[in-house]
Amino acid sequence: MADSIAPLGGRSALDHVSDLLALKVEVRGLEHLPATGRVIVVANHPTGIADGVAVYDALKAVRPDIVFYANADAHRVCSRFDEVLIPVEWVEAKRTRDRLRLTLSQTREAMEAERALMIFPAGRLAVRDATGRLSDPPWAASAVSIARKHAAPILPVHVAGPWSTLFHLFDRYSRELRDITLFHELLNKQGRPFSLTVGRPIDPDDLPTDSTAATVLLKRYVEEDLQPHPESSPT
Repeated sequence: MADSIAPLGGRSALDHVSDLLALKVEVRGLEHLPATGRVIVVANHPTGIADGVAVYDALKAVRPDIVFYANADAHRVCSRFDEVLIPVEWVEAKRTRDRLRLTLSQTREAMEAERALMIFPAGRLAVRDATGRLSDPPWAASAVSIARKHAAPILPVHVAGPWSTLFHLFDRYSRELRDITLFHELLNKQGRPFSLTVGRPIDPDDLPTDSTAATVLLKRYVEEDLQPHPESSPT
């Protein structure tokens, strides 16, 4: 797959991956997605790279301009992924001033172009807690901060998809093993079902003033309340 998409443009490469996986995506609440204007889309992260493909499949008809925050390593696969992916270094030890400056610059460009920006604020996969419930690690407050800085609404999305115990164990305990199986885990989602629930846009000014508290509230809403109550609001 990597060889197939390497020479393609960013959007074409993303479409190629989408066609290859042929996910069975069911989406509720798509009418809540603004057809134009800047918007920050946030979602939980249950399965891996396929989550991003599922979101792309669900939203691209309304927002073909969508751009994603994605691991900086993705650009090694396709040099023109910068057309659709903004590189983010989620591992704090690997962050540099230059990389952060690039992320912020491309974020500003996306907002000034009135694009939809998709962020998985966890930056890592969800894990099972002691009760067996699937939950993301703590979310970074960056999505709320970006929304406030650029006066953009936040669009909450709940993602449900096939969960791999082995891959999640690798992700939790060994990044090296996880990276080795990354593309295998993506390809084994081929033809699998994903269910997405899109909530109403949220004005960031309606969230708690403290961005960390606002992010905790937003995470709980997306993970626990949005799927059963798509017309609700975070409280």
